Amino acid sequence: MTVTGRKILFALVAVLALLVVVDSFVTHHPSFGIDGTPGFAAWFGLVSAAIAVVVAYGWGLLMRRPGERADD
Repeated sequence: MTVTGRKILFALVAVLALLVVVDSFVTHHPSFGIDGTPGFAAWFGLVSAAIAVVVAYGWGLLMRRPGERADD
């Protein structure tokens, strides 16, 4: 990773951490109980994105046709 990429990644992680900290000062009105926890949107989004990546990878493995590659 380049120096610029590291700086951008560090800045994004810092902003996300700051948002999680600030979220603890917001009054939540939970509908299901767990959605009132501090940082819910952050960890729910992270888990949802990870699940989406795993499902997409699995779907790609299922739908891939052997022998049809662009570099062949």
